Amino acid sequence: MISVGNITVGGTGKTPFVEEIGKKIVKSGKSLLIVEKGYKRKKNKSTELVSDGEKLLLKPLYAGDEAYMIARNIQGAKVIVSSNKIKGIDSGISAFNPDFILLDDGFQKRHLIEKPHNVVLVNALNPAGNGNLFPAGILREPFSALKYADTAVITNTNLVNDYNKVLKLADKIQSLNKNIKVFEAEHSPKFFYNVINGEKEGLNFVTGKKIILFSSLGNPEGFEKTMSAMGADVMLSIRFRDHHRFTKKEIKGFMGLLERTGTQYLITTEKDEVRLNKKFVTDKRVFALKIGMLIKNSKELEKRLKIS
Repeated sequence: MISVGNITVGGTGKTPFVEEIGKKIVKSGKSLLIVEKGYKRKKNKSTELVSDGEKLLLKPLYAGDEAYMIARNIQGAKVIVSSNKIKGIDSGISAFNPDFILLDDGFQKRHLIEKPHNVVLVNALNPAGNGNLFPAGILREPFSALKYADTAVITNTNLVNDYNKVLKLADKIQSLNKNIKVFEAEHSPKFFYNVINGEKEGLNFVTGKKIILFSSLGNPEGFEKTMSAMGADVMLSIRFRDHHRFTKKEIKGFMGLLERTGTQYLITTEKDEVRLNKKFVTDKRVFALKIGMLIKNSKELEKRLKIS
């Protein structure tokens, strides 16, 4: 069992990491179960099957945005959502007896799970906030809890203005436990796709274009910096709370901005696209950015996780 987690509130890149590792497991020929909480989903039951590995069985509203994305993007993986992760794991084992289990956001449940490999992601742009626990800060538990991790992955390393900060962060993590292996990763943009018809565009699609961003992420700074790095002229970035479900009024407001401001495109994230009610998207100039994760020394990580 591989548990993927963090020690801060949102924004470390758990979803693209789970997708990257999940695809490698499936490609290796192993059977895979992914367990998600399904945060802010509309529940029919406390534990539900999102995908049986062949087809999607729940809509985003009932699966939750992250679970739906994972199920849509990893063909062959069984995906379960459960408000009780331990019950979700037990249910999945009973139904599928998988070779691998990927538990998303499981680090805070480590004491309840027998011998997981704990992978903890740390955002290089904001590793610990002001150092205080939530709600006074962004920490879910003290930074020192990283000593219980088996593997740490520092994400967003390409967006940090001084690489020495990454090296110092790696040293700080390593000092907590000499057995922790620290890896580096960066969010890797892949392509844009049209929210209405799914047509893909290359990464130079936004270069020199006037755009407006909207997102509801734990860490919108990474998305915004990525867009600017592509050469886009970001006129405005509209931020909502993490996992926000966009209303009809808000979506119509986005359409109005395109009309009034002379902006060429409206850009959001894949995670946010999942939550958009497409019948209210009336302008074809709305696109989502597909993001992957590029992990340095990925082969070494695969061996550490016993994937290869």
